[in-house]
Amino acid sequence: MMVHSSLRSIGTVEGGAETVVDALLESLGPQGTLVVPTFTFSAPSQPGFIFDPARTPSEMGAISEAARQRAEARRSIHVFHSIAAIGPLAGQIVAAGGASAWSDNSPMGQIANGEGHFLLLGVPYTRLTAIHLVEVRVGVPYRREIEVEMLVQRPSGALEPVLSTSMPPRGGFGGNDFNRLGQLLEEEDLVLVGTIGNAVARLVTGACLFESAIAHYQKDQQIFLRRPGVKEASLSRGHTINEGDRVMCVVDPQGRHNRRPGGE
Repeated sequence: MMVHSSLRSIGTVEGGAETVVDALLESLGPQGTLVVPTFTFSAPSQPGFIFDPARTPSEMGAISEAARQRAEARRSIHVFHSIAAIGPLAGQIVAAGGASAWSDNSPMGQIANGEGHFLLLGVPYTRLTAIHLVEVRVGVPYRREIEVEMLVQRPSGALEPVLSTSMPPRGGFGGNDFNRLGQLLEEEDLVLVGTIGNAVARLVTGACLFESAIAHYQKDQQIFLRRPGVKEASLSRGHTINEGDRVMCVVDPQGRHNRRPGGE
């Protein structure tokens, strides 16, 4: 199960992000594998940056970073779009595929094409990055493929140049809005929606996500894109709160949020 999350959306959590990671692992059980995005957007632009899977922080929130730091966690070496995993399939998932984080054989592709699930914990569908895999599979015209070579530090301390394939948008791109697809998925009863604290939680299987997303794209090739003048579509369940680069999906917008330093 891959989890996109916001700690603050849940409310005050005793023990913070560590408690949430413990709860996710307990819910999955010993046969389950927890996966979190540990993307690094800003760090690679710094002069002399070297990606160290063991030390480079995740930029995807407190829960993601807490999972990444677990001793048993394994992390992929995609410089911009790495993932971390804990559980019996962790090694297989992080080593999957090649240079691309967005191919069918990539770590996220393993989840989507297997019996995996995606959980949105207190965040809307705009954070469901697995839909980028669908964009690549159907060959959307607004993305292009580039390869970037950067240094990665191996556990031995050796530095190794590694290629990472990225799919940035072409010029004139107006932005994605995956909420449009997400609302349709909910109307089709393909998403299990509940609450954890003040957070709205949404669970969908990778198989249902991919099958439905491709079907909707075949009907409407603009389905993954923003409508003119609309930043993101509204969802019928929960309230979306945007705070700068952070976004939360909550039951009560007046509810208390976890505001610990460094938390999200």
